[in-house]
Amino acid sequence: MKRVGMFAVSAVLLLGLTACGEESSGGEKQEDGNGSSAEGETSAEAEYEITFGHVVSPNTAKGQAAEHFGELLEEKTGGHIEVEVLPDSQLGSDREIIEQMQSGTVEMNAPFTGVLPSFAPEYQVFDLPYLFEDKDHAFDAMHGELGEKLNGYIQEAGVKVLGYWDGGFKHFTNSERPIETPDDMNGLKMRASQSPLISAQFDALNAGGVSIDFSELYTSLQQGTVDGQENPLSNIVTQNFYEVQDYMTYSGHGYMGYVLMISDQFYQELPEELQQAVDEAAEETTEWQWEKAAEDEEEYRQVVEESDMEITELTEEQKQQFMEATEEVYDVYREEVEDADDIIELVE
Repeated sequence: MKRVGMFAVSAVLLLGLTACGEESSGGEKQEDGNGSSAEGETSAEAEYEITFGHVVSPNTAKGQAAEHFGELLEEKTGGHIEVEVLPDSQLGSDREIIEQMQSGTVEMNAPFTGVLPSFAPEYQVFDLPYLFEDKDHAFDAMHGELGEKLNGYIQEAGVKVLGYWDGGFKHFTNSERPIETPDDMNGLKMRASQSPLISAQFDALNAGGVSIDFSELYTSLQQGTVDGQENPLSNIVTQNFYEVQDYMTYSGHGYMGYVLMISDQFYQELPEELQQAVDEAAEETTEWQWEKAAEDEEEYRQVVEESDMEITELTEEQKQQFMEATEEVYDVYREEVEDADDIIELVE
């Protein structure tokens, strides 16, 4: 655990949170009940430090939420917890950051759900095609019984879930041809995340799934290592994928969520009052992030529609064709995960 200072944080909090500070030698400043000066400056030294790494641009809803969380937590704890956010894959891929959390060198991450099956296979449920009807359905499931069940699985890997953030529904882009039917996917080399169900999805569509780290995807699309990819609009725009792809298909075939998580060992070693502050900051930031993601979605869509890409928006009938073509992916999930039927039922 990253900890600085000579005294136990509980003693510092007792002084900082319940007593008024003494006047300085000049008698000009007094601390309020939060350990901050009357001018709003935090006087408490950080007792705990959190490194929050993630892989996306800081100007996405997720990136901004990470900063928002850090600022909110520092405020709630009167500066006793300090948060450093490192975006844009500075600490490596999502998987590498989680491994660093397990080893104790990083405290927090908000990886996309497609990375988590390597640590808890049950999380493959998020890679099932057409799992959620809309964002309301996704939010209710992730913060309801589905999320509660999944949280237990991932905690066994040494991380604690604090909430689920919105990444948006995924869409196809490529540089070969418009995609209107499942047959149009035939033979395309598509970037696949590390989840085996994404590979199964592309196999069902007769497209080759190629595993490429997110940080390397732009270059791979630019150089033609792969023909296309799937991502929400937030990543398609902020990572500039639309600049190196010719065709955009609004398919909404999958959902990308982000899991706000903290090292379980770090969390359990925090005093109870700081655990409560972490929980509150996470809950408030989660609500903020979903609202921000919804606002940004329209802006991203406008960027795409003003680009040089040829755009196809699938009709409900066309989406039904994709749903039928990828039904076998659900069978793969049932074969690989013991509690698959119970988990799927929680979504429905």
